[in-house]
Amino acid sequence: SSRRVTVLDISNLQLSGTLSSNLSDLRFLSELSVAFNQFSGAIPAELSSLYALRVLDLSHNSFSGTFPSQLSHLRFLSELSVAGNDLSGAIPAELSSLSALRVLDLSYNSFNGTFPSQLSLLKNLQVLDLYGNLMTGDLPLAVIQMPNLLHLNLGKNHFSGRLTSQFGQWKFLEYLDVSYNELEGPIPQEIGNLTKLRELYMPYNNLTGEIPASFAELKNLRLLRLFNNKLHGAIPEFIGDMPELEELQLGENKFTGIIPQRLGKNGKLQLLDLSSNNLTGTLPPHMCYSLGRCESLSEIRMGRNFLNGSLPRDLFGLPNLTDVMLQNNRLAGKFPIFSRNDSKLGTLDISDNNIHGELPSWIWRLPYLEILNLSHNCLETLDENLNSTNTSKSWLRIVDLQSNQLQGQLSNLPLHFQDFNYYRRYQRWVLSPPTFFFSVSRNKFDGTIPTSLCNGTFLDVLDLSHNRLTGAIPRCLIERSRVPSVMDLGGNNLTGIIPDSFPFNCDLQTLVLSGNQLEGELPKSLARCIAGLGVLDIGNNLIQDTFPCYLKNIDTLQVLILRSNQFYGSINCLDADTTWPNLQILDLASNHFVGKFPIGYFPSWKAMIGTEKDTMLLFKYISKYFRLNVPYQTRINLTLKGKDLEFVNLLTITTSLDLSCNSFDGHIPKEIGEFKALYALNLSHNAFTGQIPQALGNLSALESLDLSSNKLIGEIPLQLADGLTFLSTLNLSFNQLVGKIPQIKQFPTFLESSFEGNIGLCDFPMKKKCIHEESGLPPPPFEESHSYSGNSIDWDFLSAELRFVFGLGIFIGPLLFWTRWRKCYYKHVDDIVFKMFP
Repeated sequence: SSRRVTVLDISNLQLSGTLSSNLSDLRFLSELSVAFNQFSGAIPAELSSLYALRVLDLSHNSFSGTFPSQLSHLRFLSELSVAGNDLSGAIPAELSSLSALRVLDLSYNSFNGTFPSQLSLLKNLQVLDLYGNLMTGDLPLAVIQMPNLLHLNLGKNHFSGRLTSQFGQWKFLEYLDVSYNELEGPIPQEIGNLTKLRELYMPYNNLTGEIPASFAELKNLRLLRLFNNKLHGAIPEFIGDMPELEELQLGENKFTGIIPQRLGKNGKLQLLDLSSNNLTGTLPPHMCYSLGRCESLSEIRMGRNFLNGSLPRDLFGLPNLTDVMLQNNRLAGKFPIFSRNDSKLGTLDISDNNIHGELPSWIWRLPYLEILNLSHNCLETLDENLNSTNTSKSWLRIVDLQSNQLQGQLSNLPLHFQDFNYYRRYQRWVLSPPTFFFSVSRNKFDGTIPTSLCNGTFLDVLDLSHNRLTGAIPRCLIERSRVPSVMDLGGNNLTGIIPDSFPFNCDLQTLVLSGNQLEGELPKSLARCIAGLGVLDIGNNLIQDTFPCYLKNIDTLQVLILRSNQFYGSINCLDADTTWPNLQILDLASNHFVGKFPIGYFPSWKAMIGTEKDTMLLFKYISKYFRLNVPYQTRINLTLKGKDLEFVNLLTITTSLDLSCNSFDGHIPKEIGEFKALYALNLSHNAFTGQIPQALGNLSALESLDLSSNKLIGEIPLQLADGLTFLSTLNLSFNQLVGKIPQIKQFPTFLESSFEGNIGLCDFPMKKKCIHEESGLPPPPFEESHSYSGNSIDWDFLSAELRFVFGLGIFIGPLLFWTRWRKCYYKHVDDIVFKMFP
């Protein structure tokens, strides 16, 4: 009986189920911890009978329901944590009776409502953590009446309003987090009174104004995060004088001026984030001298500003530097000479600048470099020593050199693509996976595609587009067991056939081969990429084949471009049940397709049908995030509004249907009117007959319509002018249309060229006036159902003839058949003549 359980710690034992209420029998418990298990259900109210309890830790489980107010009976409780559960409802005001409480951790739950004002009675509270809940209202003033607070975390809720001056009253506060809320207004000067403060977090709010001058008094501050607000003005010089500052994050604001010269003066600064502001001036030429003693500096983020000048030589010599991000500035000049091989640099992003000259070999010798992004610069040549550069220990996973002016052969780049066996042998894949992303798009590389690329077993993105590459597509790129998710070889001078050796269950998602001279047939093995093929662009080649019916079961297909090839035959093989519910772009233009356009599968094109509420559809594969969270920009060439356009990095894109320049015939299917998400429709240069379907007026999102050079007859439906309110490009020319051109909505804005070649059309903008306008009579009704008849009658012309004949008969008839009337007429004429000539 002398043995009594006072401490029970069963944390982190992977226990599950509900927490037994029998624990309440352990009346002498002073500490109970069940943290980091998988307990679920409600927290037992019976725990309130453990009167001796001082520490209760129920954190990181799956407890749900509301917080039992009965736990407020534990009057000796000093530490209470329910963090990381699924608790909801209001925070019980009864907790105010726990007068001995020093730690209250309610973070990472779903507590809602306002903070109870009664909790201001917790005068001994030192730690209050509400991070990651659904609390609303103004920042609680009750916390201001807790004089002994050391740690206050109100982040990631829905608190609104302003930070008041009262938040500067704590004498002992070391940690303050109000991030990820909806706060607005300036930061009060009184925050500078929190002289014990070591960490201050205010990002992701709507704070305005300048950084208060009183921050100069925060001598103990180690971390200052103010990013993603609307702060403006210059970055104060005194920040460089904060003796303990290790992390400064001011990105995503509106700061202006130059980079303060004293930043890093304390020698402790490790992370400097000034990205996405309006900073100007140059980078200090001698970083370690101008930015203080920056031996500890590991991350520099100054991208998306207006910095100019050249790259400082000392920048790459900082001993602990791991990340340099200077993208989207106005930096110019050449890469500095750098010879050290012991750099810790892991990320180098200087994209979207004006760096020119030579791509230096020392970059490839950096032993820890994982991410290299030099895209969108003016680099021209490769270092002549590149071939001798040893990259067998390369950690590079991302190489992005697109949109430069680099020339030479790809084989000259010292990339070391290793297969899986290499990484397994040396266990490198455990620490750092091999290259995932390789893009040299839009340069001037020539020669053939090196077969060494086939060794990149883990290669997810391969983009060699828009260079001057020649020769055939290496078969090994296609037939290996793991095909890249994205392969873009478009815009080169590749010849030969597309290898028909795609593996079973291939992971291909985007294949772009457009703008080459490829010939032969489209590989039937593409049907094996059923798991996720979303973009297939084979346009502008010499492919000679029938329509690829074998792709109809790939329901992930969103873009199919076959334009400007030599495809032939009909496309009647598609059916309604298994054909492309996600299709958004279908481009079959400039081929030799014939026959009627099948309508049986239209109902399955759900993405084109869209909804009335949302005709802008999410284009899932345009910006695809891969294993390293690197966005890939798929480029798609479309002919819209009569122009060849390139779509890049669109998060949303409307749908397009282009069947132009083929030999489709028959009537235009009225079912096309169901495609309410359609952005562009081009059926020009075919042999379509009949009338323009009135249902096309239902395409409320349509901006471009081209029905020119067909054999369409009848009038232009009024519904077309009334329903297509977003129409900016219209071409109905060179058909057999007749009647008055509608004069409502956008139609009066279109030029004569939109209607030329239709001799029966009249009214503005045509020069021909409608006959019914000259006579002052309304136009006769038009019977649409008989507009295609070859024996149609022009009633305007016929009625004029009948009136003439009838009138002439009234005049001549009496002269011929009535003698008495004839004598009167002659006498009347004689009287008129004698009066004129007496």
